[in-house]
Amino acid sequence: LAGLIWLGGMAALGAEPPRLPEPVPVPLSGDPMQATVHRLANGLTVYLSPNPLEPRVSARIVVRAGSKQDPPDSTGMAHYLEHMLFKGSRSLGTLDYAKEEKHLKEISRLYDELFLASSTAAREAIYVRIDAESVQLSSYAVPNEIDRLYNEKGFQGVNAFTTEENTVYVCNFPANRAELWARVEADRFAHPVFRLFQSEIEAVFEEKNRSMDNAARILDEALERQLYKVHPYGQYTVLGSTEHLKNPSLSKMYSFFDAYYRPNNMALVLSGDFRREEMLRLIEKHFGNWRPAADIPRREWPVPVPRGAERVEVRYEAEEQATIAWLTAPRSSPDADALAVMDMVIDNAAAGLLNLELNQAQKVKESGSYPRLLNDAGAWYVWAVPKKGQSLEEAQRLLLETVEHLKTGRFTEEDVRAIITDFEVDAKKKLESNDSRAALMEESFAGREEWAFTAARLDRLRRVTKQDVLRVARRYLGPDRVIAYRREGRPSLQPISKPKFTKIALDPDRRSPFFEELRRLEARPLAPRWLQAGRDYEVRELPWGKLYWTRNPLNDLFSISFEFDRGWRHDRLLCEAVSLLGLSGAAGLSAEDFKKRLYALGASMETSCGEQESSVRLSGLDANFEKSLELLLSRLSSPRPAPGTLARMIGVRVGAHRDQKKDPGFMHRALGEFAMRGSESAALNDLSDAELEGMKESKLLELIRSIFAYRRSALYAGPRLPASLEKALSAGGPPYRTAPARVPRRYVKPAAARILLTHRDMVQSRVGLFAADEAFDPDKVVDYQFYNEYMGGMSGVIFQEVRETRALAYSASGSYKPGARREDESLLVGAAGCQADKTIETAALMGSLLGKMPVSAERFRLARRALEEAYRSDVVTFRQIPGTLLAWEWQGISGGDPRPARFQKVLQYSQKDIEGFARRFQDKPLTVYMLGNRERIDLPGLRVVGTLEEKTIDELVPY
Repeated sequence: LAGLIWLGGMAALGAEPPRLPEPVPVPLSGDPMQATVHRLANGLTVYLSPNPLEPRVSARIVVRAGSKQDPPDSTGMAHYLEHMLFKGSRSLGTLDYAKEEKHLKEISRLYDELFLASSTAAREAIYVRIDAESVQLSSYAVPNEIDRLYNEKGFQGVNAFTTEENTVYVCNFPANRAELWARVEADRFAHPVFRLFQSEIEAVFEEKNRSMDNAARILDEALERQLYKVHPYGQYTVLGSTEHLKNPSLSKMYSFFDAYYRPNNMALVLSGDFRREEMLRLIEKHFGNWRPAADIPRREWPVPVPRGAERVEVRYEAEEQATIAWLTAPRSSPDADALAVMDMVIDNAAAGLLNLELNQAQKVKESGSYPRLLNDAGAWYVWAVPKKGQSLEEAQRLLLETVEHLKTGRFTEEDVRAIITDFEVDAKKKLESNDSRAALMEESFAGREEWAFTAARLDRLRRVTKQDVLRVARRYLGPDRVIAYRREGRPSLQPISKPKFTKIALDPDRRSPFFEELRRLEARPLAPRWLQAGRDYEVRELPWGKLYWTRNPLNDLFSISFEFDRGWRHDRLLCEAVSLLGLSGAAGLSAEDFKKRLYALGASMETSCGEQESSVRLSGLDANFEKSLELLLSRLSSPRPAPGTLARMIGVRVGAHRDQKKDPGFMHRALGEFAMRGSESAALNDLSDAELEGMKESKLLELIRSIFAYRRSALYAGPRLPASLEKALSAGGPPYRTAPARVPRRYVKPAAARILLTHRDMVQSRVGLFAADEAFDPDKVVDYQFYNEYMGGMSGVIFQEVRETRALAYSASGSYKPGARREDESLLVGAAGCQADKTIETAALMGSLLGKMPVSAERFRLARRALEEAYRSDVVTFRQIPGTLLAWEWQGISGGDPRPARFQKVLQYSQKDIEGFARRFQDKPLTVYMLGNRERIDLPGLRVVGTLEEKTIDELVPY
């Protein structure tokens, strides 16, 4: 059954379609991706979409195995497996698999014992034996060889993710490295070995602990459990239950792999610079020997429909939120397209019913909607965050009132046509990116769609009418629903305690014979693509500033960003004025009419305001360029806020202050700002509640009208020639004002190591580190790049030492952050998220690594090869060109593209060069700033690392 069948309050769901997509050997007529679909003899599906815009390929390996397929007694299995498939194979990741195998078998047997253990004491005893075997196994294991190899050869974005429906392995490789990609991936999926499991257990434990500090995730999981009372969509989570994570079974993991990682349940997806026939031959050569397997049995679960309004509540120290969910239909339903349009009628981020009736009117702090159409079932959600003094019940009432307006047809056919234009613009944008193209093919396979059906989506959407939207809204959005509240309160959080494992000594210079064989694979070097003035771009000095122009060679979309050297540092009310601009109409148009008119043109307007810079950005269809620009300029020259708008905006901002003081992300950023900038901290220089309440509308409107009176930089990418833009972009003068001189960015330089701690009741600790350095030096860019390549990334020092070797943190990073402008100081920075009782060890280790870079000839060799490959295969795309030119100018770089000279320096760079650069950090006192539960952190131990100073959130903000 393709849809929902309503049987006495029970939605009986047909199982997901088992079919594989029909091959499409030649591109379909009218398919802008020119995609083809192929089937190997063993059942493996292959999607190919050639695109020569840049010399790289986006690749995804899709497995139809997600948390929905997890065994009931081993939830989280698909996600565990995602981690373990980076551990190598019988050839990659080992010095001697024959000697390693006996230890692997014993470890697997012990984990089976652990799975059956019923007491904590029994589990701890088994862990001791596992630890002993793991230490012996480490004599043969070579960690992270996939990442190291890929990094050396210029691969980027190497990662994976697990959803309810599938697991996807992603990467982006240089166009000349397809052979390497095929050999590595064919080998690791044909003969995987789940070695070094203990460190990955700890990483998954940390990921689970992180989820307990995620307010949105806590609410969503509670809602899904109530909405899907039987189905794994609600009863399982991707990360798995705490109890199941504590008792993993390697043999069950291998069984899961054998059951679902088979060619007729997988697809290869590639988009980028390749020849279709050559890529297909390469895939057949390396993946064609995967053994075929029988079809996977179909599974189905009932989905009981909520009986009336069912409720669920959670408590958390965060802003409150109300979410309402209705069951709708699976993605294969004939109603799926109308449901997609219905969602946009309510929330299209500009002119939807929620956007105008609640957000623009400021009846709530914020609100929105989203659909989740999965393979077996679907649901639709609306949510709202109450503003100060507003109850969750009132927010819920406003949401339901807006949904009623949807069902009674408070929108027009013209609104639906505007939404279709938005879909068309979005589809064109996605065609500009290989990653987006690959994602579309991945979703088609995971959703069990024919490619012809996926490719025709825009045509189907164009046929959706207002009556179609009303029909699905009235069919699905009835009284049977789930209402979920997140109320302010203290949750009961029980972090997973990690087992005590011995630190494994892993030699970074060690490598397997297969690694050496693969790194010697010959590949024709790619010729770097540098930017050339006149051919790729033009920069024009004009009375109002500078125009940075480049042509869009792909489609009829334009984007233009006006960049101003003014921010809140120059006028503390400027950013509030920019916020009011977003709530204002223009001349004779109300704010609602302005947003509807701009949206109908297929255009969008965005603003930003920072410390010393602000911007106004416009994008859309070239055919509507003049009308879109006219609307933008009208709003800036004649802003028209409705009566009461400012008062409501102030109320929302004051309420946001209260919520920010509970948000761990904001709290850690505010602490970091204070640690780095002291009294100059952006958080500390925010407006107080009293200052907000004292704002005058006349002053803010004056600031808005003055924005285009200043000189600016205009960054344009689109079909038009620069000469045709000069006059159109000259609004605001002459004469044009010059912005005040920019204040160089400076950082605190303590005389000795110090630690700043802010208390918050949470499972994890968030740790940051920094040391200030000299101002940006354009002659040292290659030093910066080598240091970041050597220390950062999954194959770099920080990740390897903190996570892979010691499993102290799920996330760990370290890098050199150059100043954004020539006069701005640079920073040495590090960050980690770890369990509270690991805070001191993590902070001390990170400080040691950043203060004294470990020296390794092999790591340097990897870094040099990776940088060379990056220079050869990375291109500045047409969308990036104007912003890149401006960034070079900010850094004091003139004379065109600086990369050819840097590339030559990379080729000549030595290990002594990077060691010399890193020595500058040995005597720099580090500042560590951390957010965590002081009751779980060894405070006396912290004082050994540096002078401890505790800060409350009230000391970090002015409200």
